[in-house]
Amino acid sequence: MNNVKNVYFVQVDVSSGKNSKVVYLPYTSGVIIANAFKNPVVKESYNFKDFIFIRKNIEEVISEMENPAVVGFSNYCWNTEYHLALASEIKKAFPECITVFGGHNIPQDTSFLEENPQVDCLCFGEGEVTFGNLLEALASGSITDVANIAYRDKSGFVLNEKKSICKTDYASPYLDGWFDDFSEKYPDYEFNTILETSRGCPNSCAYCDWGPLKEKTRFFPLEKVLAEIEWIATHKIGFVWGADANFGIGKNDLEIADALVAAKEKYGYPERVRINYSKGNSERVREIVRRFNRKGIDREGATISLQSLSPVVLENIGRKNMSFEKFKEHFSVYHEEKLQVYSELILGLPGETYDSFVDGICKLFEMGQHFIFEVYHCIVLPNSQLGQKDYIEKHGIKTSRTEIVRFHCTADAYYIPEKTNIITETNTMPCEMWQKSSLFTALTQAMHACGLLRCFAIYAFNELGISYRSFYEGLMQYVENGNAPFFETLYNTVKSSFESLSKGENPRFFVPFVGNLVWDHYEYMFLHISGSFDKFYDEIMPYLCSVITDKNILSQLTAYQKSIIRKPNESESECITEYNFHDYFSSIYIGKYLPLEKGNFKTVFKDSNTVTNWEEFGKRVVWYGKMGSKSYKDDVEVIS
Repeated sequence: MNNVKNVYFVQVDVSSGKNSKVVYLPYTSGVIIANAFKNPVVKESYNFKDFIFIRKNIEEVISEMENPAVVGFSNYCWNTEYHLALASEIKKAFPECITVFGGHNIPQDTSFLEENPQVDCLCFGEGEVTFGNLLEALASGSITDVANIAYRDKSGFVLNEKKSICKTDYASPYLDGWFDDFSEKYPDYEFNTILETSRGCPNSCAYCDWGPLKEKTRFFPLEKVLAEIEWIATHKIGFVWGADANFGIGKNDLEIADALVAAKEKYGYPERVRINYSKGNSERVREIVRRFNRKGIDREGATISLQSLSPVVLENIGRKNMSFEKFKEHFSVYHEEKLQVYSELILGLPGETYDSFVDGICKLFEMGQHFIFEVYHCIVLPNSQLGQKDYIEKHGIKTSRTEIVRFHCTADAYYIPEKTNIITETNTMPCEMWQKSSLFTALTQAMHACGLLRCFAIYAFNELGISYRSFYEGLMQYVENGNAPFFETLYNTVKSSFESLSKGENPRFFVPFVGNLVWDHYEYMFLHISGSFDKFYDEIMPYLCSVITDKNILSQLTAYQKSIIRKPNESESECITEYNFHDYFSSIYIGKYLPLEKGNFKTVFKDSNTVTNWEEFGKRVVWYGKMGSKSYKDDVEVIS
């Protein structure tokens, strides 16, 4: 036993650290270690010491390590810089220790080794088998025959043969007890975790590092998945992120969804789940969302992701979307059943222009997606098609290497900035247009998705034939002409942040009266406006008058719009109008337009879950609510 060597595994998330009390269990590290130590040679030759997953001061981490022989690192864009810094200090303190890096952020060649002398070995592809084989080979003294690795020796850099590994019977870190003592070891923390029921994705989107694999989806044994859900629930894990690329594609997925619901009913956990749903199998996905919705377990609802609505872009990235009418039908069904549904777009994809991108956002509104839409700046992942040299040159891709800012977290004294490369220019979108597209995004998310001007824009579109693009670009011009001093300050702060982002700087947005959290651009605008509600509408009213010239309609529409928005300490509000605005907008939300009814209407708005302070408002309405209908009062009665 004297020759037994110590092994550690590192998987640090960017949001964990000194001020964070909620962290993810290191699932990836866990599944690799669980499988590696199934190997009898590994079990006999090594002693697994610990998972390193909390973002501590590096000196503290080193002081807690006991003569490590091998340290594995699971890398993605949110932890690679910390991992490299830690590996450097490990090599100083323990020169004989072998550092092994793997994960999505590692290119499939020897370049990472060449650039980082503190890294001794790379693992490619799925690490469960490879890391175990590597440990076994290291115990015997030679790693020359281990597939799917790269390393340096006296002659230079060596890239071993690559072999496909497509297993479904991996050991489980949950069921094999690797995390059983975490509550005792880390009593000050609450845990989130990952649930993986399948691997692989049949799609080949150029921006995704799963795409080049073009793998058929592999489903894990149902009994294993159900047992893992039981473990998660009995260990009181609050939040579960579904790692599947296309949940809902498998025939067992309804049963898995039912198991999550049953676990919450029985144990109270998990409290929430976040799922990546299949782009097809719409009926099965909808039924899963229904079941989750009934028990309040789904955090964001169904996914109807488009990434782009430009045919040129879709061809460039190898993606196909449904037709406009099919998207509209889906949104209508979800909204009619009061099921939450969100959409995603990616800014910076090759072939996109300012016009096509802005038109894409506005087409979302025309389809009926007036609530939750996210726009992500396109990250260049090293193992994606989009990250390859020839693709970059073909599309004139230029990037900004910038710090990753995690929203809804506090700044951390032990923070080592993580960096990623985002596209800020292509052949078809100059940097200035990328900045303008980003600004239009933030504006429409605050004004439309969060609901501040949603009713005005919908009325103008349906009754006056004013496009959503004209409405919101007109607002931008109005603000830039100096007509709204309060809002202009917020607007220009966000505008300048995108200029900074294109130069590699990523400013953080705080709203002091809401707490010490970092907010997204649109959240920053929405929260500040919510704190100065009347000032904002007073400033914007001249613009609204220029759009909706009927003063009678506008005054009553304003009363409705202002009354329905949620506010701290306001459990009820009402307005009296000559028009039934509520039924009018409700019909539009479900894709069934009804003409505006005239008469005498008293509309009473009640908040069934009134928040009592700004901090709770920020968390429950803006953060947890993810924009959408959460910004509106939810119990509305129209009395005629």
